[in-house]
Amino acid sequence: MALEPVLPAARFDISSFGELVGDPSRVAILLALMDGSARPATELADIAGVTRSTASAHLRRLLEGRLIVVEVSGRHRYFRLAGDEVADALEAVALIRPSETRARSPARLALAEARTCYRHLAGRLGVAWLAALEDMRLVAVREGALALSPAGARFFERVGLSPARPRWPTGKPCLDWTERRYHLGGRLGAVLTEQLFAMKWIARKSDGRAVRVTTKGSTELARQFGVRTA
Repeated sequence: MALEPVLPAARFDISSFGELVGDPSRVAILLALMDGSARPATELADIAGVTRSTASAHLRRLLEGRLIVVEVSGRHRYFRLAGDEVADALEAVALIRPSETRARSPARLALAEARTCYRHLAGRLGVAWLAALEDMRLVAVREGALALSPAGARFFERVGLSPARPRWPTGKPCLDWTERRYHLGGRLGAVLTEQLFAMKWIARKSDGRAVRVTTKGSTELARQFGVRTA
């Protein structure tokens, strides 16, 4: 007698996800959206290196699979990842293949050093940032999530980092696919990363996910958090 699977629907869900990310052009589209941006179909077609009609077919598949969503602004349509869960799944897939087997191109090295993982800081810099926050006891685990401690909230407000809303959101540890350690993910990670960009401590290297630390940021990250960037 065949044994009943513990999660009978999971095999179909995983198989469907695998099919969607099994095409290099669709993967290129998804990775282009990993910076949290919303992009038009024409731009995504150029990034994936396919025709407009082929890109439209890929986008339709990704929409049907609920990996992306579309935002309509007048006559224009913009596509973005459906949420953190999709970004987490893509990062998890990237973890499967050891990074040592990958070509060490300048672009890949830049991503490994510092990048955005959906909307939060990742790479070596992101991992070092979370480690510093933990060492300084500015964040702590609370009800299964990462939250700022009272001392952390006071500290961030003193250095000029403050939430857009009255209360700080919580975050979560996100396993970094290049460092194999955790960086700060979730809404807290996104809010703090937004603040780092707003204060010009970090900036994007180009129209992608790679991030560079500014001169001001290098000084402040070292002085305030003990994070060395050079």
